[in-house]
Amino acid sequence: MIQYVNILTRDGKSLLFRNYGEAEIDKDLLAGFLSAFSNFIQEISQSEIKSTATGDNKYFYTSISEFIFVICADIADDDGEMTNKLNLIGQKFLEQFENQFKGGNWDGNRSIFNSFKLELDKLVLGSIKISIIGFGGVGKTTLLRLICGRDLNLEYIPTMTADITTDDGLGGKREVVFWDFAGQENFRSLWQSLLEGTEIAILVTDSTFENVNGSKEIIHEILDKYYKNILIIGIANKQDLENRLTPEFCEKILSSDKRKIKTYGMVAINEVYREKIHEILRNTINEIEQT
Repeated sequence: MIQYVNILTRDGKSLLFRNYGEAEIDKDLLAGFLSAFSNFIQEISQSEIKSTATGDNKYFYTSISEFIFVICADIADDDGEMTNKLNLIGQKFLEQFENQFKGGNWDGNRSIFNSFKLELDKLVLGSIKISIIGFGGVGKTTLLRLICGRDLNLEYIPTMTADITTDDGLGGKREVVFWDFAGQENFRSLWQSLLEGTEIAILVTDSTFENVNGSKEIIHEILDKYYKNILIIGIANKQDLENRLTPEFCEKILSSDKRKIKTYGMVAINEVYREKIHEILRNTINEIEQT
């Protein structure tokens, strides 16, 4: 993983430093390294990317316009991926700030880079893939509309394969991408491959015994077998119906000795529940980011 990103002027003055690793950074040691580093980086061609390895880390660096861009990554990280990220970071930074530095116009106020920090986080960390899975008619797409603040459509229209939606209003450092899986039987063979890259799975049921008990097989046959590290949230939807099971009972059915599936009651057609699902997702995303 990327340990930190540093953006400097060509004379070695640090403009923006963002730490992504768990280890504490010795700022004095880093400042000395970057000062020496800025001297020999002057020798490389504009936009040429170089790398050097020291101990457990590898440094990727380039000089573009008036700036130096540095990524410190783990020694095992893919060179191509790090090179692409460094190029993208440089491109986005220049789009916003290059003109402000032309002719020595910058007044030394680093607060102008605060707005870029969130964009940098997204570039470095990538997006969180959240997959919404469950059988047809349980309210997956309605739940997605509730999450994203769209007008709710009470007419049931089956999702074809998967709908993909981006949302960056849930806080945290990373963009969130939702995958809404089609629940019809002829699409279920695709679930295993569509789950690739998922960090959080939202398992939606309609709170009937038949559906909850059947949904347990999704956990056993796909998630436990192929994706043991995915964090699963249970949503006991349609809690406004008379034949509903309580969220607590649904949780008992869905959970096993291998893992507990924390399950929450929901009425996805009711906008009152929007803040509740947002809170559930914010807490879960925070849990992901802390691990």
